[in-house]
Amino acid sequence: MGRKILTKEVLATIPEMVERSGMRADDIAEKLGCNIGTLKVRCSQAKISLRPPGSRRGRPRIDERTIRLSGDALALLQRRAAASGKTEAALARELLETIARDDLYDAVLDDESVEPLPMKKRAFG
Repeated sequence: MGRKILTKEVLATIPEMVERSGMRADDIAEKLGCNIGTLKVRCSQAKISLRPPGSRRGRPRIDERTIRLSGDALALLQRRAAASGKTEAALARELLETIARDDLYDAVLDDESVEPLPMKKRAFG
């Protein structure tokens, strides 16, 4: 049998993670190194709420990591993703990570009003 991760001491730290740090259940599970299902069951058994303060059951949950696109943009993204054998989410993530990593904001947005950040030296090869 493996090492017990969700000890009483660890469970006692979870309310603070939820209330003060605003962490979500999946983030807490990742931080603690356990399965999300196990975390939810153990918290339920220990009467520990994983809901953020002020949340109510029945109210739709809005994920801050969700990006809404216009219908036209989504259709174009879906076509490009299908053509490359990727999901829309995978293609969007790849695009955003490339733009951020390579500082391509101005090139993509064609925005000359923003002062560019100094570029880091990169090793090519």
